[in-house]
Amino acid sequence: YELVQGCMDNTACNYNEAAEQDNGSYCTYPAVGFDCEGNCLSGLELLTMNDSYGDGWDGASLTINGVDYTVEGSDATECVEVSGCDEITWTSGSYDNETSWTWGDIASGSGGSGAGLYDTGSCVTACGNENATNYNADADIVDDLLCEYELVQGCMDNTACNYNEAAEQDNGS
Repeated sequence: YELVQGCMDNTACNYNEAAEQDNGSYCTYPAVGFDCEGNCLSGLELLTMNDSYGDGWDGASLTINGVDYTVEGSDATECVEVSGCDEITWTSGSYDNETSWTWGDIASGSGGSGAGLYDTGSCVTACGNENATNYNADADIVDDLLCEYELVQGCMDNTACNYNEAAEQDNGS
């Protein structure tokens, strides 16, 4: 009677429930951030990076939320955490025109393009003008069309002695 050989580690991709003996050489595991089917784990999004010439990004790098990514050969993939308010920057290399990348449905670029701030769920969009009454110093995305200002109070009657040309609202004085 020969024992059934196989992987007995239930966290391995090729776990064999029928295995009676594990010699350790049969178990395979997914790459960091991936499941056994090659999909990114929950909360992560697939970043695919390419170099059309196949010699790597020649000093260029893509930075997502402070973490740098690059290509050594013709392509590379990583599962990258989505923070909700994701900042992408590009550091140029020698041959940016050979580079391209796609980060799931969130963003993509080629030749050094695609950098920016991407709202994937929790960016704060607010007024960035310090003179506005609703100024928000914590704004990730500044939209000054959201700014509100206090109206200048004063007399709006141009025949009155206390007429205020700058007044936007009559204060009855």
